[in-house]
Amino acid sequence: MLKQSLYHKLLVLLPLALLAWCCSPSAQSPYGLEFSQVQQSLGSKWTGEKFTLNYPFENMSEMPQQITSIQANCGCFAPRVIIDGNAQEFPVTVMPRVKGVVEVQFDTAGFKGNKHTGATVNFAEGSLPLELEVDVFLINWFRQNPARIEFPLSDGSVEQRMQVTFTGQQPFAFTDVLSVTPPLSISNVPSGEPSLSQTIELILPPQTKNGGGVATFNLNTDYEQFRVVGIARYETIPPVWVAPDGKLLLGELPVGVVSFSAVDIGANQGRVELVSAKISGIENSEVRVQELSPGSHLRLQLAIEPPLGGGAFHGQLDIDLIHHFDGKKTAVKRKILIFGVTPTTHK
Repeated sequence: MLKQSLYHKLLVLLPLALLAWCCSPSAQSPYGLEFSQVQQSLGSKWTGEKFTLNYPFENMSEMPQQITSIQANCGCFAPRVIIDGNAQEFPVTVMPRVKGVVEVQFDTAGFKGNKHTGATVNFAEGSLPLELEVDVFLINWFRQNPARIEFPLSDGSVEQRMQVTFTGQQPFAFTDVLSVTPPLSISNVPSGEPSLSQTIELILPPQTKNGGGVATFNLNTDYEQFRVVGIARYETIPPVWVAPDGKLLLGELPVGVVSFSAVDIGANQGRVELVSAKISGIENSEVRVQELSPGSHLRLQLAIEPPLGGGAFHGQLDIDLIHHFDGKKTAVKRKILIFGVTPTTHK
C-alpha cells in the first residue's frame, strides 16, 4: 500500500513540477546579452560583394551589461554596436530591457570558395565571450587572364611590363587604384567606357633585390563598388646583390652603446670587388669588411653608436663596387638608408 501511495503522489506532483519549471523565468544568459541570431549563412554570392549583416540583441536581465570589445577574425569583417540608431564607443553599456544590434560590414573582395569568418563579442567580467559567425560560398565575378600573374625571371636590369585582362559578368570600368604595394605600379586605370573586359598594365621597375617577391593590388570598379584584388609574383637574379636592399632598420637602440648590424654583398655572376663603404649622417660609426667567400660574398660589419639626445636618427651607407664578369669591369653603386631610434626621457 505504501509503494502504491508514493507512486500515486509522484504521478500527481511530477506534472505540476514540470509546469512550474516551464513557466518560471529563464536563467540569465551566460553571455550577458540575448542574441536572437549568432550564425548567418549567405549561400552563394559573387566575390567582391559587400554586405551589411545585423546580429540583434537585448539585455533581458535586470542589471546593466557591458560589451568591452569586439574582435573580428578577418579584416573583411568590420563590426560596430548600434543602439537607438547611434553607433556606440567601447565599452558599451546596455541598460536592462534595451535592444541593440551588432552591425557588420562584410567585404568579400579577394576571397573565393567557402569563406567562414566572424567576430568575438567580449563582455565585462562574469560573462562568457560570444562568437558571431557567417558562412558564404564566393564565386568569382571577374575572370582574370592570365590566371596567375608572374613576371618572367630576369636579372632586374630593365623594366618589365605585363598586361592583365579582367572579364566581368556585366559591363564595368575601373575607377581608381585603391592600393598597390611597391615596387609595382599600374597604368590604364581609370579605364575607358564600361565594357565586359578591361585590360590593365602592371609595371615592375628595375630591381636590385636578389630573389623572389610578391606585390598586391586593389582596384575599384563602377559596378556596385565591386573590387579586384590581385597578386603579382616576380623573381630577379641580379649580377650583384646587396642584402638588405635599400633600407636598414635598426629598431630601438640604447644611448651610448655601440650596436652592430651587417650588410651582405654578393655576385651571382663573376666576382665583386669592394672599392669603398662609408656611413654618412651618423657621426660615431664604423664599417669593417669580412670576406665570406672570395670574390662572391662579402659582409660589411657595421658598428653604430646612436647620437645623444634620444629620438629617431638616420644615416646612409654608400657602397662603391666593381663587378668583374666576362672580361669586363662595371662600376656599381648602392645606397642603403639607415634608420634607428633611441629612448626619449620625459620629465
